[in-house]
Amino acid sequence: MRPIPPADRTQGREPAAGQHTDGRVSSGSTRWRGLPLALGFIATILLVDVVAGTQAVLIGFLSLAPLFAAAVDTPRRTALVSAAAISAAVAAGLPSGMLGGLDHLLRVAVVIAVSLMAVYVARARTGREERLRRMTEIVRATQAAILREPPRRAAGVQVSARYVSAHEEAGVGGDLYEVVADPEQLRIIVGDVCGKGLDAVRLAAAVTGAFRQSAITRSNLTQVACDLDDLVGREPVPARGTTFVTAVLVELRGAEIRLVNCGHPAPILRHRSGELEELGTRPPDRPLGLGGSRSAATVHRWEVGERLLLHTDGLVEARDRARTFFPLAALRTCLAGPSVDASLDAVWNAVRRHVGGEPHDDIALLLAERLPATEGSGPYPRSLVRETGAG
Repeated sequence: MRPIPPADRTQGREPAAGQHTDGRVSSGSTRWRGLPLALGFIATILLVDVVAGTQAVLIGFLSLAPLFAAAVDTPRRTALVSAAAISAAVAAGLPSGMLGGLDHLLRVAVVIAVSLMAVYVARARTGREERLRRMTEIVRATQAAILREPPRRAAGVQVSARYVSAHEEAGVGGDLYEVVADPEQLRIIVGDVCGKGLDAVRLAAAVTGAFRQSAITRSNLTQVACDLDDLVGREPVPARGTTFVTAVLVELRGAEIRLVNCGHPAPILRHRSGELEELGTRPPDRPLGLGGSRSAATVHRWEVGERLLLHTDGLVEARDRARTFFPLAALRTCLAGPSVDASLDAVWNAVRRHVGGEPHDDIALLLAERLPATEGSGPYPRSLVRETGAG
């Protein structure tokens, strides 16, 4: 999986996403400039004080330099700025003739007190940054465990995936995807857990783990959905609301796309002609965890070179400042990229342009492209959509 990058997130993951949650609090360039800018400020105050003579006493302004350093620099460099500010405060008493006087000593004492506080603030800030960096590493490891890198090529299909959290500090949320491959077919799930926070992350991990097991042992995609239904239904209900997961389960075998939609946005098939088709001729079933029977899978056909996009609702519900939803017609151009990776990067960049910044909801994207037939691929019926039994 390639997380999508932060801030400009201009390219795909790691990865074209470099990752969306890099936890940087202050950039290297700002930190490098902190010391010279603070020292330059001290020099400027001294120069103005000398020029002003007895007309103005600017010693108090010297305490701003350590505060600036504390905001962007290390404790050691902040201490260096503090020492320079205190020395400058003592020297500033010469032009005005205040040196050694009570007023001068009080002003110097203020600079000393602020400087000590600035060093403490720098230590506290860098400590928080270090903890955030470690938490970010843990989040990335968690994300790798929940959202594993899908196989690049398997069963005659090329696959690429992206995930981005709406909160850069989070890095991972309730959106999920998983791919289980064997020589003959791919089985894929893309889903979205109802809710936020750690409970959503835990449920997402449970669903992906159960899918890995069930997708291998079950011969029918509808049975896989029933297994996931049982799992989510056994999860404890939160204090407010209900526990459920919207998901779409897909099986790719040769020219066939088998689809079970559990309350999730429909996958989008880009035909070789460039036309887009939302797969699903009927309303989707209930989300996972709400019980009841499951409908049989629908079967669709795709040709070599066509691409299938699975996504969470963060894509279709992305809005611009006028509250207009992201136009799915824009995907026609985005999905025409030279590769599945480039196409997903184009989709992400199009979403950011539409929103005018970062989206307000998590987004998971998975794009599959059918490759030329390999040995063992057999002919398939040409009907575009038909119903198949659950058995």
